[in-house]
Amino acid sequence: MSTTDTGELARAVGAELQQQRENRSWSRPAIAAWSQGRVTPRALATWEKATRSMSLRQLSDAALLYQLRPSELLAHAERRIAFNPDLTVDIAALAATHHDALGPAARWAQHLLNVGEPPFRSLNLNDLAVLADRCHLPIARLTILLTAEAPVHP
Repeated sequence: MSTTDTGELARAVGAELQQQRENRSWSRPAIAAWSQGRVTPRALATWEKATRSMSLRQLSDAALLYQLRPSELLAHAERRIAFNPDLTVDIAALAATHHDALGPAARWAQHLLNVGEPPFRSLNLNDLAVLADRCHLPIARLTILLTAEAPVHP
């Protein structure tokens, strides 16, 4: 899994919020007044400085203040920290797993080893989606299982 921690992402979201505000020459009190009490200047400051965690609702509210979709706000923040969602797995460990839900993934991993592929592989989101479909699992569940069953220890 990525070594990027959620604190780093929170700080990047905060920096993006501050830049969006400053690019528009808006003050925190002006935004608070415009939001009709939905957000306070203090809340804006804590989001910008990442001194408190944001809920998904708050992330959505913050994005809307700047006429952005939450996904756009996160994308801007991810670019700030070169966020890499790829997951590197130990193909040999995956091929050897006996976890029933990972059976199709284990067969795929064994095939890779049989054709001489390297023992470690970085899976991007598309790779994870294809593998999750083969295993009939949500991507999040597959990621958890892969992290437990085929971890990479640098």
